[in-house]
Amino acid sequence: MTARACPVCASVDGELLTAMRFVLPDDHLLPNHYDVVNCARCGMAYATPLPAQTVYDAYYRDLSKYADALTGTSGGIREWDERRLARTAGIIAEFVDDTTDHIVDIGCGRGGLLRRLQLLGYEKLTGVDPSHACAAATQAQPGIRGCVGTLEALPADLGRADLVILSHVLEHVREVGLAVDRLAAMLTPTGRVYIEVPNAARYSDHLNAPFLDCNIEHINHFSLTTLERLFVSRGWRVIDSGRHTIPSSPTALYPVIWLVADRAPQDAPRRELLADRALRPALEAYVTRSRDLLRSLHALCEVIRRDEREIIIWGVGQTTAILLAQTALLDTSVLAFTDSNPLYHDRTIRGIPIVAPTTLAGLRPVPIVIGSLLHGKEIASAIAALGLLNPVFHLWRNP
Repeated sequence: MTARACPVCASVDGELLTAMRFVLPDDHLLPNHYDVVNCARCGMAYATPLPAQTVYDAYYRDLSKYADALTGTSGGIREWDERRLARTAGIIAEFVDDTTDHIVDIGCGRGGLLRRLQLLGYEKLTGVDPSHACAAATQAQPGIRGCVGTLEALPADLGRADLVILSHVLEHVREVGLAVDRLAAMLTPTGRVYIEVPNAARYSDHLNAPFLDCNIEHINHFSLTTLERLFVSRGWRVIDSGRHTIPSSPTALYPVIWLVADRAPQDAPRRELLADRALRPALEAYVTRSRDLLRSLHALCEVIRRDEREIIIWGVGQTTAILLAQTALLDTSVLAFTDSNPLYHDRTIRGIPIVAPTTLAGLRPVPIVIGSLLHGKEIASAIAALGLLNPVFHLWRNP
């Protein structure tokens, strides 16, 4: 764990916004704490201190939640995820006229965005992902190539790209500046990049769970101003940009920003680098609203702790990690954790096993606490489908 400079302007003058703490599966690769700070110079927000980029590369290689077809996004298996991918593909298509152009999606997940581009007529499509399972799922789609790799370790035979996509990648990357610089070497002389990340300026408008955006994976919090500054400061020209919302579950929306950029000509006029003075108050409002929601959830968890001798927690993702660290759930006796993602099975949290949902029928029928606000209704449906007789506590409403 080492302190970070600002990923946009390299300033070390960061002012604390909030301190994050998590309870993670035992032997987890990523840290269980960091601070979220705001850069006094340019306005960017980011997490610090953090482990080396190699730790993050290993995490996404071995424990990517996007590898599982059932629980991960990026494959378009669920209707709402398919709608998201179709909209992104439509934006990209506005900037790629030639359907024979080589399009490379870095951090492609299961290749759903490339499949949507294929449906629009694009023919030369390559996905690169650190997860072998994600690369294999992408490769399994006819006419689409899937490769294992990262921006630091690209496939040797990748070739130059006419368009490189980084869709919901840069918020996960520790060495952001190096990642942006590497994009230039991937492109043809007229090549472009499409970048999409969460819109930190609107976190507070879409508060689906407390501090859900300040999770163990999202370590950079961009506004459109700070994202544009990152690229302009490193010799890029922003061609177009925008803001919109995407589905993040059957019932929730999530704010995003995007830009399309190419390498600026050497004789191009220098664009002014603007600081974002609106992001800090927007994030302060988000922190306040998250803390208020966390207090209400703490009260619900205290009721559960008082009335139930033992529980099962369904969901071991970001919300559970925060609730275990910062509410009465930490002191509640837990018989087992469960999650639909097989990557978590046979692991433990505080020595307590994480089991597959199908094994719950063989355990004592203690109450199940749904540890997700974003996907709580989906989990409730899964519990009903399994025919379990356990009482169920939904944290998004009073039990």
